[in-house]
Amino acid sequence: MLTDDPSIYLADFGVTVTAGAVTGMGILDMPSEILLDNQIISTEYTVTCEASKFGGLLYGSQLTVNGAAYEVRAAVLLTDGVFVQLSLQRSTEVPYTTAVTPLDANGPDAAIDDLGIVQLDPEIDGGSPDSTYIDGNDLDGGTA
Repeated sequence: MLTDDPSIYLADFGVTVTAGAVTGMGILDMPSEILLDNQIISTEYTVTCEASKFGGLLYGSQLTVNGAAYEVRAAVLLTDGVFVQLSLQRSTEVPYTTAVTPLDANGPDAAIDDLGIVQLDPEIDGGSPDSTYIDGNDLDGGTA
């Protein structure tokens, strides 16, 4: 069993690891692997750190390693449970944007419900009481 202070093993090559209010040092590994007949390069991110600080992290836990955001995929205890190796995936926030498409622009192929062919145009925005629908369906107030 390891009785030394585990932080001395992380001091030379360690980077800052932070999960919530807990901060410590860890050794970040980023080996790449070539997959699918040299078509894809994949990077497997792992960080080895003190289990007493980071051993309780579960799948999906958020942390930063050397200033970059990661999410925990798995945690494996090493060296009699003194260290933990966390498998990580990079967390990248994709900005959410909203695109508005008009429901009926009254032109062929100008909107999602306007195919430009009267017989195939379902008028999903409601139509009018005299709208005729495919196979005579009455969808939103039109007549059969």
